[in-house]
Order: sequence, then C-alpha cells, then structure tokens
Amino acid sequence: MDAYRDEYGGFSTHILWFRDHIGSEDPPGDAYLDGYCAPRHASNKMFDEVFWFYPTADSTEIDSYVKFNFTENTWDLGTLSRTAWVDYGIHDNPRASGIASGTNFVYVHETGDDNDGSPMTSFIESADFDIGDGEQFMFVSRLVPDIDITSSDAEASVNYILKTRNYPGDSLTTNSTNAVTATTQQAFLRSRSRQAALRVESSTTDITWTMGDLRLDFRPDGRR
Repeated sequence: MDAYRDEYGGFSTHILWFRDHIGSEDPPGDAYLDGYCAPRHASNKMFDEVFWFYPTADSTEIDSYVKFNFTENTWDLGTLSRTAWVDYGIHDNPRASGIASGTNFVYVHETGDDNDGSPMTSFIESADFDIGDGEQFMFVSRLVPDIDITSSDAEASVNYILKTRNYPGDSLTTNSTNAVTATTQQAFLRSRSRQAALRVESSTTDITWTMGDLRLDFRPDGRR
C-alpha cells in the first residue's frame, strides 16, 4: 500500500497513472482535473483495495471513485463522496469524511450490510457472450447458480437477470429475471438471441453475497 501512496501521491502522477493503466489521456468517467480539486487516493487494507476519488466534469466536489483490488487484479467504479480517508489501524475500521446534501459527515466503513438502514444496491454484470462471434443464434435453457448468501432472512434472494440483443447496435433488454436463494439449485429459461449478458443484483437490506462460477446451458440455434 505504501508503494501506491508514494508513487502516485501527487496530482500530476494521478494523471500519469490513469493514462498508463487505463489507456486514456484522462481518468475514467469525466474526471474534473484542474488542480483545485484533484483526485484523492485511499487504501483499504481490509480488502486489499486502492481507491481514487474524483469529481466528474459536472461537479466541483468529489462525487465518484475508481477502485482497484491488487490481489484479485480487478477494477470497479461508482459514485461516492469521500474527501479524506484514514485506513484501519488507529481504528478498527476505515474512517472517511464526505458531504451529503450539503452536510459534512464522518463515515465508518466496512461495518454492517446497509446504508444507515437503507438498502445498498450491489451487482455484477458480465460482458456480452455469444456463439461464433454472433453468427449463430443461441438458445439459453437453464441457469445453475453458484452463490453464497448471508442474511438473517432464510428466504433472502438475489436476482439473476438475463439481457439479450440480436445486433451490436441494439440495446440490451431484460429477457428474464430469476430470484435465487441460497438453496436454489437451478432455474429454467427460454431465451433466443445472438448476444446475451448476465447481471446478478440485490437491492434489499440485511444481505451479503459472494458469487462463484457462472453456469448456463445454451446451444446453437440456427443462423436466422
């Protein structure tokens, strides 16, 4: 973590880091970089993560983030206002300052499953997948979930949402939504398309989940 902090601690090196690791002259999103409100970086040793908090082009305050997990080598991004950060060590959990509705707050991170009693929507969404570079239609018939759900509600569930399209220029549209609990063994689908993507999502309180391997049964279904 100290290596990230030392090497990428300044304003100019933030731009260089984004350019080198994301392949763009500018940070992701519409980051607002004028020296007055430069990105802030933070470490979360509890989950092997590095954050960069930055303001988008329409904002003069920090409102978004990019996060890198250096153990899993994965990226994610989202909206979050955090202007200062202290990793755990002095305290049992990370602490951060932020602004919400014009009011300053100090937040305790990595404790509980909710946002002060409100749901926190979480999701994982795949890239498009197809058969033969989209030359053939595919028929998706079954989903076998691999997911670990922790909740005080034995019936707590997450939604497996299958999205499809037939042409690259089309928008993905929801084909089916299946509520999956910790004991769901399989779900049967009937979907025909050239391309598809799968989204796993939850938006309820008192739930944490971990997704394992994705298993779908699908087969070629003609060229027309």
